[in-house]
Amino acid sequence: MAEHSFYVAYIVQVLCWLITEKKFKVDTKKAIQMALIHDQEEGFSGDILNPFKHYNKKVSAAIKEVNKETIGMMFEDLPAKMSKDFVNLWHEESERDGIEAQVVKVADTLSLVSKCYEEMETGNNYFSGIYKKEIKNLRNLSHPWWKKIKDQVLSGAVKQA
Repeated sequence: MAEHSFYVAYIVQVLCWLITEKKFKVDTKKAIQMALIHDQEEGFSGDILNPFKHYNKKVSAAIKEVNKETIGMMFEDLPAKMSKDFVNLWHEESERDGIEAQVVKVADTLSLVSKCYEEMETGNNYFSGIYKKEIKNLRNLSHPWWKKIKDQVLSGAVKQA
């Protein structure tokens, strides 16, 4: 979880820089904070693999509900205000509210694409389908800020899809 969150936060920082260059307003600090805690619920649930997590709407909804109910436990040993702020930030990110949450989701997907590519390079072709699906999803995103940077961000990845 820590390695993944670090990469997502790093990718968020890069995306925020590109977004700012295109004259969109984004709170980089907030986006990085979201990235660092975006999978915090996995401290209880474990890392549920994406294909299982999104197997169908019923499974996805059940996992989401449990995460919402347990996220507070991940921050309960922190000072009360900090805990509340982190829980609120986690909820905002998980609901995809605002550009910062959108950036974290894109960064999370880019991290998955990178992992898939690494696996494919070792001969693990199971990840090829996931890679292609996620690249297609990224290509089709309609966020105004993403439309301005997606060609630059995906330039190397789409050659592999």
